[in-house]
Order: sequence, then C-alpha cells, then structure tokens
Amino acid sequence: MPTPAGWYDDGTGSLRWWDGTQWTAHVRTSGGAPVTPERRSVEPTPSDVPSPAMAPFTPPYTLPSSGASTERVIAPDRVGAPGGAWVAPAPQPPAPGVSVLGLIGLAAVVVGVVCACIPLTSIVGWALLGVGFVLSLVSLFLRGRKWPGIAGLAVSVLGAVLAFAVSLVLIATVSVPADDDEGAGEGTDPSSIEGADMVPFAELEIGDCLPFVDYGDTGQIYELPVVPCDQPHTDEVYFIFDVDDEEFPGDDALGEAAWDGCAAQFDAYVGIAYEDSVLDFYTYQPTETSWARADDRAVQCILFSYEDVIGSLEGAAY
Repeated sequence: MPTPAGWYDDGTGSLRWWDGTQWTAHVRTSGGAPVTPERRSVEPTPSDVPSPAMAPFTPPYTLPSSGASTERVIAPDRVGAPGGAWVAPAPQPPAPGVSVLGLIGLAAVVVGVVCACIPLTSIVGWALLGVGFVLSLVSLFLRGRKWPGIAGLAVSVLGAVLAFAVSLVLIATVSVPADDDEGAGEGTDPSSIEGADMVPFAELEIGDCLPFVDYGDTGQIYELPVVPCDQPHTDEVYFIFDVDDEEFPGDDALGEAAWDGCAAQFDAYVGIAYEDSVLDFYTYQPTETSWARADDRAVQCILFSYEDVIGSLEGAAY
C-alpha cells in the first residue's frame, strides 16, 4: 500500500510534506510552522541550478512506485519519524483433516482381531490384521492427522498377541481329553488277564466263558481269551454254525445271516426269549480274507452281560 500523506524527515533535518505520491516543496523546521515557498516568476540564476557534481535529493527510505508490489513497503509507524518494513501476513494453510487411509487401516485391524479369535474365521482375521497394519503404517507418511494410523498399529500388535494366545488356549483345550485318558486307544492285552488262555476262533466251543476286554484301536482279532466260568466274566459262547454260501456274500449280507442264526438259538440256551432278557448277544463272522484264504465259514454267537457274572449263563432265564 502507498505511504499516506504527511510530514516526514527528508534526511536534511527538516520536515518535508509527502502528498502520498511524491515530495513537495513545503518544508518546516522541527517544531516550527510550515514554510511555504514564495511564488515568483523569475529565471533561475546560475547559483540556483544544482551543480552536476551534487547528487539529487533522495529520501532515506524507498518510496513505492506505480505498479510496484505492495507486499513490502515503507510506512511511518508514528508521525514525524520514518517507520520500518511492513510485511503482509502470509495466508495460513487449511488445517489438515483425518487420514482416510488411516481410518480404513484401523477398521481392518479391529475386524481382523475379532475374526482371528474365532477358529472358523481365524485365517481371514490374520489376513485382515496384516492388511490393516500395512495401511496404518503407510498413512503415517501422508498428509492428515496421524492418530488413526498410530491407533491401527497399536491395535494390530496387541490384537495379534491376543489372537495367538486364544489359539494356544484352544489347542490346549482340544488336546486335554487325550491327555487325561491315559492309555486311550491302546486297549487291554488279553493275554495279561489272569487265568486266561488265548484260543483261536476256529477252536472256540459252546460254553466257553470270556472276560470283558477293551480292544481299543486294535485291528482284526484272531484269538480270544477264555477263562474258567467260575471266574468273573461277562461273555459266553452259546452257539456256533457254518454259512453254506460258496461265494462270499458281502459283509452286510453275512452280518444279517449271522444275526438271524444267533437270534434263533438265544431262548433255547438262555431259557427266556431275547425280547424279555436282560442279556444281549453279538456275533463273530468270517471276513472276506478268511473266507477266501482259510475257507472260514463259522459264525460264533456270544452272549454278554452288562455286569460281571460267575458261572455259566446257560439256562439263566433272565
């Protein structure tokens, strides 16, 4: 902006009038009245013409010229004394907003923590945790407020620790039953039963008494422990018959034939109908391998009690 009109020190100790655009001929001494030059029409004398060696009068500060920038001008800060430089305030940039990328990363991390703690969605949860961590980290290098990115990084780290701890707890919980059931799947060694003789299926006889045996995960059984019937036992062989088929009929058909044949002889041995008895029975029948290789056709019908008994079950009538 141009310097306003007023009396200013012209550098010679006098006050000279500045009309807003240029210096005038009106001067006054410090504290005195203004001196107006007398108007006269005279030709200048040689003494009035400035000497070429004398420098023209220049103010002690730069005056604005037409078209000059107004960002930095000279203006008086008080009447009677030249002022300092005036600088227009620079425009302030708008306050940055919240980083959208940081918000997205924070949301992905929160959802990832929840999913990672659920077994069925744990894989998706870990993937979201990784994506959220990267987005939160990148958002710290972009314009905008940084708190979403910082929060996303913190939640992703804490969430990963939490999800890992939950996974360990779930694994430990699943494995507890196997640890508590010591020896599960191993079964009992029938030969270790006191007084038992190991007898192959082909040598079993009606009236043989068998103790309860937990075979566990044992595959095919080739022989059974037989104990004296006056010793506590649960099972007893009560009928044996052969299947007449020449070709192996299949496991289902053979099982049905074995069941029908054993059920027909139940009441004759026990002394009471199967439907009225507290006892039950099961069968051993040939496998396809024993049928073909050993010409095995025998079906063993075996009674069993849900509690230990002493003595034969023949004619028990219960």
